[in-house]
Amino acid sequence: MAVRGSGDSTRKNVLVAAAEIVAGEGASKLTLDAVAERVGLSKGGILHHFATKDSLIAAMIDDVTTQFECDLLRHMQGESGPGSFARAFLRACLDPEGVLTRQLRVSAGILAAVAINSQLLSPLRQRYAEWRTRLENDGIDPAIAELVRSAADRLWLGNVLELGPTSEALRKRVFAKLIELTHLGVGGAPVPAPETV
Repeated sequence: MAVRGSGDSTRKNVLVAAAEIVAGEGASKLTLDAVAERVGLSKGGILHHFATKDSLIAAMIDDVTTQFECDLLRHMQGESGPGSFARAFLRACLDPEGVLTRQLRVSAGILAAVAINSQLLSPLRQRYAEWRTRLENDGIDPAIAELVRSAADRLWLGNVLELGPTSEALRKRVFAKLIELTHLGVGGAPVPAPETV
């Protein structure tokens, strides 16, 4: 895949190539040389955009995180009232068209690559803390918000690491139960429907 075009499109093509390498060959095969060869650039061309392998991995993490935030926004459309962010978060984590499920193997590779340098997770940890705060302040019982977050994380991470994958039928039932829980307020009382004008 020879790269041509603007700096932004070249950068995007480099990120796509890096993701393809991680998904197809594993994180250990992710090198700047391998990415350069895949996109048809010199190593200097890659270094223009990413000075180190760590900076490339950090950009990959940022790219997936940014795409996930777009998924969140998409799932927030049409949602309102208590539990709306929890429902959007759950849907974004488990959406077959969303970034987290489309790029399971890439995510697993990024996690493996980050194991080499855990400091690369700092920006992701910060964004995750923001999402967690939004869940806790979503107008539903914080224990339910934590349960929804934990379940979504487990279902996603279980798929990434292939830890006892859940059948599709059971996954749908769990998803429906979790959505149901997001309609409960503090103390487990149903959240009243928002008034329409």
